[in-house]
Formats: sequence, C-alpha cells, structure tokens
Amino acid sequence: MSIVGKQFPDLEGESFAGKTVNIPTDTKGKVSVIGVCFSKAAEDDLKTWLNPMYNMFVVKKDTSDFFSAAVNYDVNFFFIPMLNKVNQVFAKGSKEKIRNGTDKEFWPYLLFYNGAIKPYKEDFAIEDSKIPYFFVLDKNGKILHVESGKYSDKKMDNIENFFD
Repeated sequence: MSIVGKQFPDLEGESFAGKTVNIPTDTKGKVSVIGVCFSKAAEDDLKTWLNPMYNMFVVKKDTSDFFSAAVNYDVNFFFIPMLNKVNQVFAKGSKEKIRNGTDKEFWPYLLFYNGAIKPYKEDFAIEDSKIPYFFVLDKNGKILHVESGKYSDKKMDNIENFFD
C-alpha cells in the first residue's frame, strides 16, 4: 500500500472503558497496531483479529521455563470501528450493542470514533471499505506496514516481523 512511510493521521477515540485516546500522540514510544474498519460489512472480519491480537499482545506468557519460546511484546493495539455522521442514529445504538457484545477484557483496546470518515479513507488510501485494515506504526507514529481482510497466521506473522 502506498501509505507505508507516511505519518498516521491524528485520530481521537474513546475506549469502551471510557478513556480518550489520541493516535498517534498517545501511542508514541511503542510500536502500535491499529485495526480500522469503515463499514458494518467489515466488522465480522475485524472480529477475527480480536482473540489472536489479544493473545499476542496482552496476555503475558510464562517465560520462566528454560525451554519456553514465549515472547511478551510491549506494544499498543487498538481496534477502531469508524462510524460516520450519516450513521449517527445507528451509531448510538451500535456503540452500546458492540460494547455489550464484547468481553470487558477487550474494552481498553476498542476505540469508538464517531466523526467524518472520508478524510481517513483518503489518508489511508482505502479501496474497499468492506474489509478491515491493520496498520503497524513505528514508535513515532509512522506507518511501517499494512494488512487487510480476515485474520490469517501469515498476516499475523507479517505484523509480528516488525517487533523483532
């Protein structure tokens, strides 16, 4: 994707735990993975990433065993369902529906954004809004890599390569 090397645009969202997060400002200093979907149609594919990313980046693995190959990463990651102003009525119920249908352990990693999405679609060079996109950002918020679509081990490996 042609946006690799560009600065991730400023985006403010509220976590489902109630904390305001500004990307890339609040994510600087750590590598970050940001998952974004621009339509309800992309939501199912986005959900395929939830457990693998949570297990990869949040769950601390036991590394006390000499033979353990477990790796604990210190990264930021967020999932952002982007809802535009046209969907205001839908968005009000959608936020609560998504929140109620999501395990509380994921709440700090889900950001609710409700505003203009066209500038982000243009900044991200989004060609298909029916699939989610995953951006790997360096410690300064510059885009290193992009994956899209449903989760696969290969795509996760591609993302993980940026943490070595």
